[in-house]
Amino acid sequence: MIANFVIGLNAGDVNDVSKAHRQASLELREANRNQLDSNSEAYKTIQLAATQARELHNTVKVRHRLHFLLGVAAALFVVLVNSISVTYFIGTSRWCKEVVDTYGLDEEFSNRSRRLKSKTFPWSISGVLVIITVAAFGGAADPGTSIETASDWVAPHYMAAIIGTCWIGYSFLMQVGLIGAHFDVIQEILSEVDDIRSNSKSDSSSYVHETDVDETSGQSENADGEQ
Repeated sequence: MIANFVIGLNAGDVNDVSKAHRQASLELREANRNQLDSNSEAYKTIQLAATQARELHNTVKVRHRLHFLLGVAAALFVVLVNSISVTYFIGTSRWCKEVVDTYGLDEEFSNRSRRLKSKTFPWSISGVLVIITVAAFGGAADPGTSIETASDWVAPHYMAAIIGTCWIGYSFLMQVGLIGAHFDVIQEILSEVDDIRSNSKSDSSSYVHETDVDETSGQSENADGEQ
């Protein structure tokens, strides 16, 4: 997003360049329609202006196209990352609750998981809404949409891009911290489960050992009785 922001700043004033190109092309068509002498100074001036406007428009158009494509890619990336974050917490939060219920662990584990999920969702949803807003302002400022007030949306798009980039970057940092905290909860649950399983295996081993001892003692007593 930052790279696309810089490209957008360096792309030039697309709206003014497009207007100048349309105006120069219109004047050249009018000159041709009026059958203006192609050797006259007036016609050469109009033709030169149209050529320069077209070249500048083509240059700016390439930058604008790159800015547009990077904007689409950035929007998809932001939506994807936030969707992964939401999906992660939906799956792991349910897993925590099921494991806590199955092994009879402290309910605080599932409560902590639920609180972390509740804190993460607003950041994820807001990130998606912000990038949609930035993209919408960008579309409104695009002269290719043939909106007469497209130039009026350039400044709102610029401000939305600055604020949106900062907000999304901060929301990513917050989500990374919350995911890390939730990972710690999962590790604690796994540690508790391992302890329960270890104790269960120890109890089983002790029971098997005592059973073997009893059977051996019984066999010895039977053998003595026969003698």
